[in-house]
Amino acid sequence: MKILKAKWILTCDEKFKIHRDKAVVFDEKIEEILKPNEAREKYPEAEFIDCGSDIAMPAFINTHTHLEFSANRTHLIYGDFVKWVASIVNAREELSKQALETIIEKEILTMMKSGVATIGEISSFGTEAQICAKSPARFVFFNEILGADKNTIDANIDKFSERFTRSAELVSDLFIPAVSVHAPYSTHPEITKFATDFARDNELLMSSHFMESNHERDWLKHGKGAFKEWLGAFLPNPKPFYSPKSYIEYFKGVRTLFTHCVFADFKLFDKKLHSITHCAVSNRLLGRDRLKLTSVIKNGYLFSIGTDGLSSNISLNFLDELRANLFVHDGLELSKLARELLLGATNRAAKSLDLNLGELSSGKIADIAVFKGFECDESQLALQLILQSKNAKSLYIKGKKCNF
Repeated sequence: MKILKAKWILTCDEKFKIHRDKAVVFDEKIEEILKPNEAREKYPEAEFIDCGSDIAMPAFINTHTHLEFSANRTHLIYGDFVKWVASIVNAREELSKQALETIIEKEILTMMKSGVATIGEISSFGTEAQICAKSPARFVFFNEILGADKNTIDANIDKFSERFTRSAELVSDLFIPAVSVHAPYSTHPEITKFATDFARDNELLMSSHFMESNHERDWLKHGKGAFKEWLGAFLPNPKPFYSPKSYIEYFKGVRTLFTHCVFADFKLFDKKLHSITHCAVSNRLLGRDRLKLTSVIKNGYLFSIGTDGLSSNISLNFLDELRANLFVHDGLELSKLARELLLGATNRAAKSLDLNLGELSSGKIADIAVFKGFECDESQLALQLILQSKNAKSLYIKGKKCNF
């Protein structure tokens, strides 16, 4: 048992309750939050950790990464989504080969140092599965499937099944296999049906990129635009497989994280099972439009924050992503936006992934990040934490301190 005392404790519950000069009592799970002297009296054998003027809060959850692209720096084309997709197709295998174990480990460490304990990894090839499984971080490992050509459906399903089986052999409470359907423009309906049925039957989490760009919107709604020309290089006379509504219907009854959703009609989602993953930097690098985050928040849709991969970001430091969000979105008062972002990075992300963590309250898994404290008004604490913090001072996952 441990007792961690801090000047500020951000519980990240739905009311965003903040404790001052209290202590969190925890082992693998949170026991309770007490005054330090009361905690020491009640738990005399516990290790006492005095964090002085620092800030303790739930560890961050980065719900969307692509570690297989961690070797990218200047290989890809930014500014237009279709041009970027084409550059990814040309470079993905080479970038995957260059993403050596040391490079991926370095980026996992970057995330952990910024306070991230849980990572949602989207895996195209499965090459990083062993690296993720032996990491101290918790991974929800989304095995991805795609393929628009009807003639390769069976082969794509076989490859996915082989990769999923390999990942399932690594399962633990810190490595959770899951399923990802790449996107509606890249995946044949028979593959989408296979994947959603597979996830439904095996009670697995799902993820999918959805309505990321104006090109995808024009393609799914009208069957025209830049996607038609690009897909024509792979398929004769290409036509969209879905409307936005018909694609979402495949995910009925499956807990799914829909990533980007810049042009999505949120009313298509099941609020009980579907959530939105927002990647602000990625959206800006690949186009001019942005998610209407204010609308997501005001209408009560569940959302989380992802960095995406280094294929469409310049940093996997999670605090860099949170800062970018502060400057991208202007529909909320700044300190309120900061609180919403911290909830999207903790409490709501945990709900999206159906994990018993993301807030500091009794019975929750003890994933805790500690950040250097500073003087400010309590109402500005969330905002200043995002603005001033570069890395976490310490990180606990399931109550165990990580060594950076």
